[in-house]
Formats: sequence, C-alpha cells, structure tokens
Amino acid sequence: MEPQSFSVALIAIALVAGTVAIHAFGSFFLLWSFVRIRGRTFRLPPYTRLTAGLTSVVLALLLLHLLEVALWAVYYRQAGCFPKPRTSFYFSLVTYATVGYGDVVLNEQYRMLGGIEALTGVLMMSWSTALLIGYVQRVYSLLLDRWGDKSRRPSDSHPDPL
Repeated sequence: MEPQSFSVALIAIALVAGTVAIHAFGSFFLLWSFVRIRGRTFRLPPYTRLTAGLTSVVLALLLLHLLEVALWAVYYRQAGCFPKPRTSFYFSLVTYATVGYGDVVLNEQYRMLGGIEALTGVLMMSWSTALLIGYVQRVYSLLLDRWGDKSRRPSDSHPDPL
C-alpha cells in the first residue's frame, strides 16, 4: 500500500517529535548532571578528570544521536523501506549526519523522509554543539580561575593540569 503524502508528512512530524524528545531528555539529564557535579566540586580536578568529563559529555551526546538514528531506522525497517535492519540503520546514520553517500536510497514514496531526517540531524547536532561549547567554556573558566589565582597556599599547589 502506497502512503499518501499527508500520511508521510504525519509520520515525519512524529519522527521529528520523537527525535526532539530524545534529545531534550538527554540534554536535560546532562545539564542536571553538570549542576550536580558543580555543586560537589570545590577544587579544580586534575587534567585527567577534566578530560574524562569532556569525553563523557561527547560520548553521551553521541549516544543520544545514535538513539535518534535508531528511531528513524526502526521506522524505515517497519515500513519495509529496506530489507535488513543493518541497512535501515546505515541509511539513517548517513542521512542524519548529512553524509548521504547515495549507495542506499529510499524509494520515491518515502524520499521526503530522508530530507527531513537530514534537516533534523543538523538541528540536533547544532543543539549538541551548543551543549558541548557550554561545557568546554565551564572547563576553560575553571582553568583560567585556577591559573590566575596567585593566592593559593603552597600545600594546594601542584603542576598545572595542561
């Protein structure tokens, strides 16, 4: 059965809404985690801890994006767009990331979804970039405060983390 343009548009809206919901939940959880960590951190952690924190943020954001890609892939597979789940996930990943190799494509009746997924992916990656920049700014602010603080006691001093 060939879907009508209206039903494909509704499906697109539902997939975009699901993508935004995943990203919002994950983003809010990350922000909540930042606040909790900030509340318990009284001294600047060593360089390795800062790097681990940045790595954790990047991995968490990647996980969010992969969950979002999986949402679209599940739909493509359920709709019969691709014969294998791996193909659905691969197509969704390269479309979401706007790489679009063109080696796997949607048929004409679902083609609009590919473009909408790409636009959604750009928006979600921009959102993630904003979160990552905010975290990096926090880390840089901590480092600058630490390096600029000349009133540290000798017992508190240790080599700069960078």
